[in-house]
Amino acid sequence: METAKPLARAGYLLAAALVIIPIADSALPLLPLQLTDARWRWGVVGQLSNVTLVPLLGLLLAVALAALTDSRRIRRVIGAICGIFALILAVMTVFFVIDYFHVRTLVKPQLEHNMAIASSVAFVKNLLSIITLSLLCRAGFSGPTLSAVPSQSRSPVSPASRSPLVGVSSK
Repeated sequence: METAKPLARAGYLLAAALVIIPIADSALPLLPLQLTDARWRWGVVGQLSNVTLVPLLGLLLAVALAALTDSRRIRRVIGAICGIFALILAVMTVFFVIDYFHVRTLVKPQLEHNMAIASSVAFVKNLLSIITLSLLCRAGFSGPTLSAVPSQSRSPVSPASRSPLVGVSSK
């Protein structure tokens, strides 16, 4: 729908900001990358699990806007982005669990319980994020059409269906 496009553009910009800014705010202090250090990887994935909710809201907003404006191409692009994010997060979560068992041996015995709780919470957050991203990916490729296009421009309306009364023709 043409009248919704300016609103959709603003919505896409807001959605991009909701995705990019929280991730950048959390990831930039973690530089330089230390991919060979299990402690660093475990801490990064645990910390990034705390910021997934806002980017998920941004992606949901983007998919909803694409469905509302009936932009199949944009919806598929956003669906592909969600699928890629889901795969990346799934791989990161697998490494997070493996790194937990390596890092656990380096922690003082009195802190192991706290570490197990923090790791479990991060794992559940990541798992819920993976499921949500997968559902958004699916919605991007086969999702709902919430078209705001008036019904007159989508399909012809018979004269009998224009009447507010059921079963009464407008003759």
